[in-house]
Amino acid sequence: MLDDLDRQIVAALIRNGRAPWRLVAEVLGQQERTVARRGNRLLASGVVRVQSFPNPAALAPVDLYMLRVAAAPGALRGIGAWLADRPETHWVSALAGASECIVELFAGQEEIGPLLYRDLAQVDGVRDVSLEPIFEYYRTVSGWRPDLLTREQYDALSPSELPQYVTRYEELGMPRLDEPNQALVDILRTNGRATIEELAAGLSVSKATASRRLEALIASGGVYVRAILDPSSIGYPFEAFLTVRTSPGDVDAVGAYVAELPTTRWAANVSGQLLVQTAARSVVELRSVVEGIEGRPGVLGVELSLYAEIFKRSTVTYVDGRLPALAAD
Repeated sequence: MLDDLDRQIVAALIRNGRAPWRLVAEVLGQQERTVARRGNRLLASGVVRVQSFPNPAALAPVDLYMLRVAAAPGALRGIGAWLADRPETHWVSALAGASECIVELFAGQEEIGPLLYRDLAQVDGVRDVSLEPIFEYYRTVSGWRPDLLTREQYDALSPSELPQYVTRYEELGMPRLDEPNQALVDILRTNGRATIEELAAGLSVSKATASRRLEALIASGGVYVRAILDPSSIGYPFEAFLTVRTSPGDVDAVGAYVAELPTTRWAANVSGQLLVQTAARSVVELRSVVEGIEGRPGVLGVELSLYAEIFKRSTVTYVDGRLPALAAD
């Protein structure tokens, strides 16, 4: 069981997974030694894991899609595990409202057909597939603000990640990763909280150079930093997938509203409809969230499905339904 300080430390890592313990302690009004001890224990236990990885669009010309795979109930876990093993998938979850997996993946246009109708079609138990482009993210998971810190505390830890870099990286003129930056990313894949000293040593550059490169990569959307955790560990056990139907032209306005809700983990425009992952503390809170969205201008209805099982979060594959631990820094 996590106490209030543990949950606050995890919330701080959600906003800034690479935040030095000194900064976290300052924001929380705690002693650095206490925060460092607690934070390292949380990382070592597997309650939370920090993963840093490149934006796939910074490596190659790819687009972002949401894949839904309808499955025979008895085959769903095997299909989820198969999808989680695919390198192009970023997260894979099973829904309870229907026997299906929902997946975020990056792929080139020429890869879609072989993935769906050569590889996936041969997996036992697959009944149907649907792949749609993700037009826009209104919030990414690093922007989740559970009611454990104030908005001012979240802002003091780091500015919110700019979601447009997820879907429009190339359109915005962002560069592909060069060789030195790819080497930096390789180090971060192993340890998302690698220190500047470790990065500098691994790249054989000065600490100033390593710090400058990392800051530029994060600010430009070339690298994502994610705190990976199960929301239930910090008191948000009800993860739900919402499909919000809106009048034509209202999806952006409703998406902006939903993105500001403290329960929203991510929200996206997928082929013109709003899809949302929310995390609530109770069924009562979940109902309040749904009713609040239904009351917004332009909303025609909200469909809800609870998450039944997680197979992958932010590129990290779950083992026996659990997030694997990563050694603390």
